[in-house]
Amino acid sequence: MNIIQQKIKIFKFTDRLIDMVLLFVSARIAIIIERVYHELSWGGLSDKSFNFLAMPIIFITWLILFNIIENKALYRQISYKKILLNVMIITFIGVTTTISIDFLLKSILFKRTTIVIIGVISFILLLLKRWVVKSYLSYIREEGLDTKNILIIGSKKRASYLVSEINNHKDYGFIIRKIIDPDSNRDGITMGEFSVSGNFPEIYKVVMDLHIDEVFIAMPLDYIPNIQEYFEFLNSVGVNYHVMVNTRISNIDYKTLRLEPILEDYYGLPMVSFNSLNANLYSLYVKNIWEKILASVLIIFTMPLILLFGLLVKVSSRGPIFFRQERVGLHGRSFFQYKLRSMVINAEELKADLAHLNEQSGPVFKIKEDPRLTRVGKFIRKFSIDELPQLYNVVMGDMNLIGPRPPVPHEVKQYTAKQMRRLSMKPGITGLWQVSGRNDLKEFDDWVKLDLEYIDNWNLLLDFKIALKTVFVVISGSGR
Repeated sequence: MNIIQQKIKIFKFTDRLIDMVLLFVSARIAIIIERVYHELSWGGLSDKSFNFLAMPIIFITWLILFNIIENKALYRQISYKKILLNVMIITFIGVTTTISIDFLLKSILFKRTTIVIIGVISFILLLLKRWVVKSYLSYIREEGLDTKNILIIGSKKRASYLVSEINNHKDYGFIIRKIIDPDSNRDGITMGEFSVSGNFPEIYKVVMDLHIDEVFIAMPLDYIPNIQEYFEFLNSVGVNYHVMVNTRISNIDYKTLRLEPILEDYYGLPMVSFNSLNANLYSLYVKNIWEKILASVLIIFTMPLILLFGLLVKVSSRGPIFFRQERVGLHGRSFFQYKLRSMVINAEELKADLAHLNEQSGPVFKIKEDPRLTRVGKFIRKFSIDELPQLYNVVMGDMNLIGPRPPVPHEVKQYTAKQMRRLSMKPGITGLWQVSGRNDLKEFDDWVKLDLEYIDNWNLLLDFKIALKTVFVVISGSGR
């Protein structure tokens, strides 16, 4: 299953799980209301009022109604008025069906008033939830947040089908950024709102400049010249690509690609997928959730440290408390990374004068005894206290707690195609490079090797091990 399908399934599962939670909350609130009305203790439970054995009936009934009435409803396409109508129908049928089942079973699982109150409350909660989700999805799409940039190769029937399916699922953040066809005669033709480019060699520039996440090849590979070269390029920069099965792929040298092809289905179209990241979205979803929760908790507990050293930074040297710098994240997306300022205010201007002291090879700049560090800066770097504001970047989704080192734009401009694969995963505050003697690594290729080793072998257990090692690295005060 490709990462796009996984994202759809996760979204649908989470969406429905929230519905079930809201139904349970509705039942609990209904019991409280009825008990208060009858002047009983609000926190108690009574089988005469509502037996929680009725919850499976409610869950199953509502789930069936959700799947029947909202089966093809998409948040992007459905109106607020239609959502209101759907929830009204679901609630009415749900309440009457539940009462009828109870009557036919000749059981007394609940009072009629209780189930009616459940219906009223669930109607309000389910309606508000749908309106909020629709509004939120519209907002993040308008702002271009949490999106997947798609490149389609080909411009005929299969490509048209893909365009249609992706456009019908914009709720999930899929954005077609470009359609390219190696046939120059197809240049300029339109597919819906898109204009096809017949300049196929520009694929290199398109993938990098448009921050492409997924490439779909919707045409026979025989019609694409030098396809092996393009595959090797996509593999080197860490971009997933998917090939329609009804085309000849037996002449592709998989060994040089380093990837195992996976046979899967995309909306009824069989295809072979090459996923650059050795992980599925479910695991990445867990990583994303737990890291955001942990980062939020760490922000709360480390806030006294941030405030204390922020004050020391301010009174000990001229300049702002926080240092804000542009960094490059997942597939070349830019973001601003935040740290407590540890250097003098004109540190970037002095960098050119200190270039001859650089101890690192390649595009990285690092000096053991950097004269630009302030007195407070030396201390907060020693114990990585300056990194704490990056927890905000994790919560906002720009970074992970654990991942490859986040480069600055001018470094990325000097990357080779192989080094670009470092950007196939979100950067992290800490990572394998940090717990493997980051200050002793002089060769940039060694940094890249560790980052790629992390990407190729990533799993939740590896993250846990790195997190534990990071604690010891921080306590040892080995940062600089």
